[in-house]
Amino acid sequence: MRTRRAFVVAVAWLAAVAGAVALVFAGSAETSFSGGGYVFVMGGLALAVITDASVGAVLALRRPGNIVGLVLLLGAILPSVSILGFIVGTVLSADRGRHDVLAGLVGLVGVLGIVPALIAAGPLLALVFPSGRLPGARWRWPVGAIVAAIAVGSVTVVLRPGPIAASLANNPFGVSGSSGSEAVWEMGQTLAVAALPSAFLLAFAAVIVRIRRSVGVERAQLKWFVAANVAVGAFWTLSLAGVARPNPTIFDVLAAGSLALPPIAVGVAVLRYRLFEIDRIISRTLSWAAVSGLLGALFVGLVVGLQAVSATASGGNSFAVAASTLVVAALFQPLRRRVQGAVDRRFNRARYNAELTVAGFSARLRNEVDIAMVTTDLHATVQGVVHPASLGLWIREARP
Repeated sequence: MRTRRAFVVAVAWLAAVAGAVALVFAGSAETSFSGGGYVFVMGGLALAVITDASVGAVLALRRPGNIVGLVLLLGAILPSVSILGFIVGTVLSADRGRHDVLAGLVGLVGVLGIVPALIAAGPLLALVFPSGRLPGARWRWPVGAIVAAIAVGSVTVVLRPGPIAASLANNPFGVSGSSGSEAVWEMGQTLAVAALPSAFLLAFAAVIVRIRRSVGVERAQLKWFVAANVAVGAFWTLSLAGVARPNPTIFDVLAAGSLALPPIAVGVAVLRYRLFEIDRIISRTLSWAAVSGLLGALFVGLVVGLQAVSATASGGNSFAVAASTLVVAALFQPLRRRVQGAVDRRFNRARYNAELTVAGFSARLRNEVDIAMVTTDLHATVQGVVHPASLGLWIREARP
């Protein structure tokens, strides 16, 4: 049984890696999808696919009772198949014409894989993470409704005659219908499209429910997952803010590559490797982001203000930049300490309390010379912070 599982996981991983390599080649090809940096975007997507597949393979082998690993493998394979179906279908349609059967089949695979790929890569993972099960038995009904909507939409896509999409060939399985058949096709596709936002809303609700119920290890696991997805959302917000640009930018590449963060977080959470480091990571990220934003705004304000004051002086611009740089450099450490303390009090309370305890212990015993008092205070401090089952203190005797 274990050998069969390892073989299946290996085949799935190789299929995902092959899809990632094909994405990079497709991005570098001279097609309407490439040019102007699209190869780097495809490289970011390929990195995300390989990360999904690798973490999924490890979890599937080391946690066979948890389907999270299989969901990650599925989320790596389906997007690759869908994207490649679009690209190859478009190329074949342009070369062979819209009536080519092979072009129609490949394009149909790309279209049919869109919604399942997006759901497998996002909402499905959120629904079953971290236990590998739904939050409760009642969640089966909305999940079943979403699956039914996708199935109905897929059937209508397969049977609808005419072009599969604007740049794709005609549907080889399309059937001619009556005058009212077009309304049926539209209704089926509307159901499939509506399934996607419904799945995201359901996944969001599932994460909220789990967070409210969770304690200890599960709460730390969910923190990893939420933090990774918040980072992905931030990168994609920056990318979509410049959607009108003709060519991809560094933000588009980072957005594509950031899709590798959730599987990494899932791997850390499920394998519980340095699980409780998440509070430190969150506090450091927030503090550095806040410090960078405050200092950046201060620098811009000082430059503009000093340039306005010294506009008539020779070399006013150079003086404004130099003076602003010195002020920002002088304020960096004090501002960082204050912001870090404020963030730790809110998001890394355990570390903040530990530092207060250590500082108080040091202050009390700085001038203490009575070994009995030191021992008593040390026992009380350790007992209050760590809560050990037993505690012993060994003191080496002084040599005569």
